[in-house]
Amino acid sequence: MGKISIVNSNEMPWKDGATRYVKDGKEFKVKSRFPIAHFENTLYFGSAKYQPNLRVEPHHHPCNEILYVTRGEMHLGKKVYKKGTAISVPEGTVYGPLIAGPNGVEFLTIRDKHPKGFFKPGEKAP
Repeated sequence: MGKISIVNSNEMPWKDGATRYVKDGKEFKVKSRFPIAHFENTLYFGSAKYQPNLRVEPHHHPCNEILYVTRGEMHLGKKVYKKGTAISVPEGTVYGPLIAGPNGVEFLTIRDKHPKGFFKPGEKAP
Protein backbone atom coordinates (compact mmCIF):
# COMPACT_ATOMS: atom_id res chain seq x y z
CA MET A 1 0.00 0.00 0.00
CA GLY A 2 1.29 3.48 -0.88
CA LYS A 3 1.73 6.55 1.26
CA ILE A 4 -0.41 9.65 0.72
CA SER A 5 1.58 12.87 0.36
CA ILE A 6 0.01 16.25 1.13
CA VAL A 7 1.76 19.54 0.27
CA ASN A 8 0.54 23.12 0.62
CA SER A 9 2.28 24.92 -2.24
CA ASN A 10 1.66 28.28 -0.52
CA GLU A 11 4.22 27.17 2.07
CA MET A 12 6.84 26.54 -0.63
CA PRO A 13 9.12 29.38 -1.73
CA TRP A 14 9.19 30.52 -5.35
CA LYS A 15 12.57 29.54 -6.81
CA ASP A 16 14.41 31.17 -9.67
CA GLY A 17 14.15 28.83 -12.61
CA ALA A 18 17.16 27.97 -14.73
CA THR A 19 15.57 29.86 -17.60
CA ARG A 20 16.58 33.53 -17.83
CA TYR A 21 15.81 36.16 -20.40
CA VAL A 22 17.39 39.52 -21.09
CA LYS A 23 15.44 42.33 -22.76
CA ASP A 24 16.75 45.86 -23.13
CA GLY A 25 19.54 45.05 -20.66
CA LYS A 26 17.09 43.88 -17.96
CA GLU A 27 17.17 40.28 -16.78
CA PHE A 28 13.94 38.37 -16.22
CA LYS A 29 13.77 35.04 -14.40
CA VAL A 30 11.05 32.44 -14.48
CA LYS A 31 9.92 31.62 -10.95
CA SER A 32 8.74 28.11 -10.21
CA ARG A 33 7.59 25.64 -7.60
CA PHE A 34 8.48 22.35 -9.26
CA PRO A 35 7.77 19.68 -8.41
CA ILE A 36 5.08 20.41 -5.86
CA ALA A 37 4.10 16.77 -6.00
CA HIS A 38 5.10 13.83 -8.16
CA PHE A 39 5.08 10.10 -8.63
CA GLU A 40 8.62 9.07 -9.51
CA ASN A 41 9.08 9.26 -13.29
CA THR A 42 5.35 9.19 -14.05
CA LEU A 43 3.54 12.41 -13.09
CA TYR A 44 4.86 15.84 -12.10
CA PHE A 45 2.86 18.81 -10.84
CA GLY A 46 4.23 22.31 -10.38
CA SER A 47 3.55 26.00 -10.86
CA ALA A 48 5.27 28.89 -12.57
CA LYS A 49 5.16 32.67 -12.32
CA TYR A 50 6.29 35.03 -15.08
CA GLN A 51 6.98 38.72 -14.57
CA PRO A 52 4.92 41.17 -16.66
CA ASN A 53 5.67 40.92 -20.38
CA LEU A 54 8.26 38.16 -19.93
CA ARG A 55 8.73 36.31 -23.21
CA VAL A 56 9.66 32.63 -23.37
CA GLU A 57 10.85 31.70 -26.84
CA PRO A 58 9.46 28.67 -28.72
CA HIS A 59 10.57 25.42 -27.12
CA HIS A 60 9.53 21.84 -26.39
CA HIS A 61 9.77 19.25 -23.63
CA PRO A 62 10.15 15.45 -23.85
CA CYS A 63 6.84 14.97 -22.03
CA ASN A 64 3.13 15.68 -22.39
CA GLU A 65 2.16 18.84 -20.53
CA ILE A 66 -0.96 20.68 -19.43
CA LEU A 67 -0.72 24.37 -18.49
CA TYR A 68 -3.58 25.81 -16.43
CA VAL A 69 -3.70 29.61 -16.04
CA THR A 70 -4.51 30.61 -12.43
CA ARG A 71 -3.77 34.37 -12.49
CA GLY A 72 -3.15 37.03 -15.11
CA GLU A 73 -2.95 36.22 -18.79
CA MET A 74 -0.66 34.44 -21.22
CA HIS A 75 -0.26 35.21 -24.89
CA LEU A 76 0.48 32.18 -27.07
CA GLY A 77 0.75 32.97 -30.74
CA LYS A 78 -1.92 35.56 -31.55
CA LYS A 79 -4.32 34.44 -28.82
CA VAL A 80 -4.66 35.58 -25.20
CA TYR A 81 -5.46 33.01 -22.52
CA LYS A 82 -6.83 34.11 -19.14
CA LYS A 83 -7.51 32.55 -15.74
CA GLY A 84 -9.28 29.21 -16.07
CA THR A 85 -7.73 28.26 -19.43
CA ALA A 86 -6.12 24.82 -19.85
CA ILE A 87 -3.59 24.31 -22.66
CA SER A 88 -2.58 20.74 -23.58
CA VAL A 89 0.79 20.32 -25.28
CA PRO A 90 1.76 16.87 -26.65
CA GLU A 91 5.28 15.56 -26.08
CA GLY A 92 7.87 17.06 -28.43
CA THR A 93 5.52 19.78 -29.75
CA VAL A 94 7.22 23.14 -30.22
CA TYR A 95 5.12 25.93 -28.72
CA GLY A 96 5.63 29.61 -28.05
CA PRO A 97 6.50 32.26 -27.76
CA LEU A 98 4.72 32.45 -24.42
CA ILE A 99 4.37 36.06 -23.34
CA ALA A 100 3.11 37.07 -19.92
CA GLY A 101 0.43 39.76 -19.87
CA PRO A 102 0.97 43.28 -18.52
CA ASN A 103 0.32 42.05 -14.95
CA GLY A 104 2.31 38.81 -15.37
CA VAL A 105 0.91 35.30 -15.30
CA GLU A 106 0.83 32.34 -12.94
CA PHE A 107 -0.04 28.84 -14.08
CA LEU A 108 0.00 25.23 -12.96
CA THR A 109 1.84 22.65 -15.01
CA ILE A 110 1.16 18.93 -15.05
CA ARG A 111 3.59 16.68 -16.91
CA ASP A 112 3.43 12.94 -17.45
CA LYS A 113 7.13 12.50 -16.64
CA HIS A 114 10.08 14.63 -15.60
CA PRO A 115 10.66 17.14 -18.43
CA LYS A 116 14.48 16.85 -18.25
CA GLY A 117 14.85 20.33 -19.61
CA PHE A 118 13.77 23.00 -21.99
CA PHE A 119 14.71 22.47 -25.64
CA LYS A 120 14.81 24.92 -28.52
CA PRO A 121 13.21 24.01 -31.87
CA GLY A 122 15.45 21.51 -33.62
CA GLU A 123 17.24 20.45 -30.42
CA LYS A 124 16.86 16.79 -29.59
CA ALA A 125 15.71 15.93 -26.07
CA PRO A 126 17.32 12.97 -24.27
